[in-house]
Amino acid sequence: MPDHHPIHEELKEIFRQAKRATSEKERKRLIRQGINRMMTAPQSCFWPGMPPQYRDHSLYIEAAEVAWDYIKRKIYGNVRGQGTAEEKAYDPDHDKAASPITLWNMRCEGEYKHRLERERGLIDPNPPSKNPDEGFNIDDVPDPPLDDSEEIIRQVREIIQQDAEGKYSKKFVRKTPPPPITAQEVLLEICDRVSRGEDWTIKILAEHFNIDKPGTMNSAWSRTLSPLLREIGDILKNEM
Repeated sequence: MPDHHPIHEELKEIFRQAKRATSEKERKRLIRQGINRMMTAPQSCFWPGMPPQYRDHSLYIEAAEVAWDYIKRKIYGNVRGQGTAEEKAYDPDHDKAASPITLWNMRCEGEYKHRLERERGLIDPNPPSKNPDEGFNIDDVPDPPLDDSEEIIRQVREIIQQDAEGKYSKKFVRKTPPPPITAQEVLLEICDRVSRGEDWTIKILAEHFNIDKPGTMNSAWSRTLSPLLREIGDILKNEM
């Protein structure tokens, strides 16, 4: 993936200086400068091939969080492998001559594909085999058969509504300000939209429930909603 935007070279130079710094204080200052500069890079630099309409989808948000965690650990050398942290830390002259944004893109895309395949495996009883020679195109992902989809949504809704242990009604997306929003309400709204053939995203859910604070729904998805959906997927798998 070529590094065309000038910020790629700018970042590499900042981290190059950090590697050459003669004091630990200066090295850490430059690392912080590089990370902050990376976080303010144009959105168009981050996974340019990802269609804009998918950027607020839950799987992309989760993959992006994983990529940010990875690149920060990589910059500080907190990754697996032999050697000291300084030896394992990001080096623009040795890490395939890639900028940290390019490494972020590679990690985010890989994580997204993995999560997409895992989610697709929960709903498609006969998922297509992956051809390693073909490029990834999100528009090529097939929808599950209609009858199977309707039955699965019915089963998912039943699990969420019955909620004998209060697993969904006692967990919250937001408690304050009132009214509180439970995980059960949000998961049922997802079911409703899917059953109607409508798209749903984190942004759409936040707007539906009048959540104005940035990050509230994103955080709730990663912390609460996504794990609950995975549990439901496991329940359905065990019942098959």
